Amino acid sequence: MLMAADDQYIGHRIQEGDDNIETDMEITFTVISVYISFIPMATTKVTLELPNGMIEIGKELKLKCKSLKDIHSHQSRQWRGGEDNKLLCYDGVTIDSKKYKEEIKSSTVYELTIEKVSESDLQCPYACRIGFDIDQKFLDINEKNFVYMPDRNATDLVYQHQNGTFILSFELQKVFPKPVCKVIINGATRSLTVTNESKSRVLWNVTYGLESAEPLHNCLDPIQIECLVGKRTLRFTVEHTFVCKDQQISEETRILISITVCIAATLLVALLVIAVCYVWKKSSITWKHLYDTVRMESMDAK
Repeated sequence: MLMAADDQYIGHRIQEGDDNIETDMEITFTVISVYISFIPMATTKVTLELPNGMIEIGKELKLKCKSLKDIHSHQSRQWRGGEDNKLLCYDGVTIDSKKYKEEIKSSTVYELTIEKVSESDLQCPYACRIGFDIDQKFLDINEKNFVYMPDRNATDLVYQHQNGTFILSFELQKVFPKPVCKVIINGATRSLTVTNESKSRVLWNVTYGLESAEPLHNCLDPIQIECLVGKRTLRFTVEHTFVCKDQQISEETRILISITVCIAATLLVALLVIAVCYVWKKSSITWKHLYDTVRMESMDAK
C-alpha cells in the first residue's frame, strides 16, 4: 500500500509540472530504500548491466536494467547514480532531458542513456529499481574499459644543459591511464621518471623528467618521445637549439676567421689595383710608342 500511494502521489506531481518534483522523488526513493534494506537480497529479481565495451568521454553511455518477470504498468521504475548518487529518472521522467533518456526495450528490459559522458559520470555507483527490486553496481574505470589521450602532446616542456647535465622535463595533462614514457636515441630507449602527478576524479596530470650526462638528442634532429597510454601509443618530438659538437666554434676561432677573411679580401683588392695599374701603364707605353712611330714615318714621307 505504501508503494502504490507513493507512486500515485509522484505521478500526480509530475503531471502538474511541480518544480519540486526532484525533491519529492528523492524523499520517496529514500523511504523506499530504507524499506528495501530489510528485504533479503535473495529476493532481488532485477539486474543492472553496465557497458562491457570501451567508454569514451563525449559519447553516450548505456545502462540496462533487466527483470526476471514482465514489468507491469503499476510498477515504478527508477534510476539513480552519478557523482552525487542522485535520482536521475523516475518512470521515464529525467532530471535533465538533454543528459538522460530512458527507453523501454522489452517487457523485461529498460535502458538509460547518458548523453555526452563527462568525467563526473565515471567512477561512481549506479542503481536501477523496478517496484521494490533494486540492483546497484559501481562503474569502475580501468585500462580495459577506458582510455583518454591528452588534448595536447605536452606542456611546460624544458630541455636544457646545466653544469654538464642534459635535463628534459614535460607534463601530460588530462590522460588515462597513467602513461609510461621513454626517449628514443639512435634506436636505443631511455625511460622517463615520473617526478610529479595529480589525479582528478579519473584523469591524470603527470610530469616526467630525465637527467643525463650524454645528450638526449641527435645532431640536427628533434628529440623523439614515445608514451604508452594503455594500449595506445602517443608519439611527439621536442625541438632544441643545440648544435653538433663538430659545428661548435669558439669565439676566438670566429675572430681569427673574420681577421683572415678581411686580410684575404684586402690582399685581393690590392692585387686587383696593382693589376689594373700595370695594365694601364703598359697600355700607355704601347700607345705612346705607336704614336711616335707614326709621327716619324709621317715626317720621313715629307
